[in-house]
Amino acid sequence: MRNDNFPLFPSSFCSPHASSENVKGFSLIEVVIVMALIALTLTLAGPRIGAGLGRLELERTGQSIRGFVKIGRIQAERADQEYYVVIDRKQHSLTLLDPKVKIIRQESLPASVQIDWGSDAGVASLTISPSGIVRGSPIRLHGQAGELTVEWR
Repeated sequence: MRNDNFPLFPSSFCSPHASSENVKGFSLIEVVIVMALIALTLTLAGPRIGAGLGRLELERTGQSIRGFVKIGRIQAERADQEYYVVIDRKQHSLTLLDPKVKIIRQESLPASVQIDWGSDAGVASLTISPSGIVRGSPIRLHGQAGELTVEWR
């Protein structure tokens, strides 16, 4: 039910001939100053945000590797057989294999994180015994925000 006595918008918004006293808004100089302040704030805060995201990627990659080793330990103990974690530097992937070399779990790693295990080989593997012992060298991760070493305890 519509009542035409009460328009939806006040007449000052609808009238093309509104006087300058009734017009509310921002001047061009005010808009330019606000935009300059926003740009300055983003310029100062941008590198810190980027470094924080880089650190998160580095930590996430380390947690993924530790998680695969943990799952491998549980599976090796249950099956009373060796399991394997394979890290492919070229494909940026992490794979958990059972004793028959069947893929149990696979995950992609961020391309921004470089993986180093002390050799030029493109693939490294960790062997997990049924007792939970992990054979393989520690893995160093390099990212925009620094380094992280993943070791087995």
